[in-house]
Amino acid sequence: MNFELKLGGKRLAAAIVALLAVTLALAGAIAQGTGAGPVNAAAVAQAANDEKDHVTPGELARWILEKRQDYQLIDIREPWRYDDYHIPTAINIPFTQLFTDAGLKQLSREKKIVLYGYGAGHAAEGQLLLSMKGYNAYSVREGIVQWWEEIMTPLSVRSDSPSPAGYREAKQLREQFLGGAAKPSAAATPTEAAPPPPPTPQPTPANKLKLGRGCS
Repeated sequence: MNFELKLGGKRLAAAIVALLAVTLALAGAIAQGTGAGPVNAAAVAQAANDEKDHVTPGELARWILEKRQDYQLIDIREPWRYDDYHIPTAINIPFTQLFTDAGLKQLSREKKIVLYGYGAGHAAEGQLLLSMKGYNAYSVREGIVQWWEEIMTPLSVRSDSPSPAGYREAKQLREQFLGGAAKPSAAATPTEAAPPPPPTPQPTPANKLKLGRGCS
């Protein structure tokens, strides 16, 4: 049976909150008996509503460049995708292994846990479930796709503006992760040929002594 759901802004927001409440209730039930601390569902819901349960790619990029030690970055994709490309400093714990004993042992309750996947789906679900277990968990907004779009793709490729604002800052940030722009070599700059050094004057050989008659 197909039906079309049309909701205005307020009704849509109410529907999202209701769905989140059901998800929180389910997650709370899952968390029971796992050693998790008491779950404050209202606080988790408020953080999601205020969009404080995720970090943007730009924020994450600055954390990495600042070499912050107060978070763990977790790539929840399959190992081959992680091997193909991953955000610097990330470790790989596939989503199917994240909630196993081995997976949870790799997470620190003393740090922020930042998850990312291909998009927003599994990372957001993992972030919510980790929150239910008492972790200080976040997800990367829109995952590695948005990281590649926002951080690694030149603004000139993704903007129709003839002179987009902020492209220099974006370029600087991108070059940090690409290892910096190549500097032109000295050979690439044409220079005039240096004149040859003047010839070194050769010493004039001393004249041979001419002996007179009677000398031998």
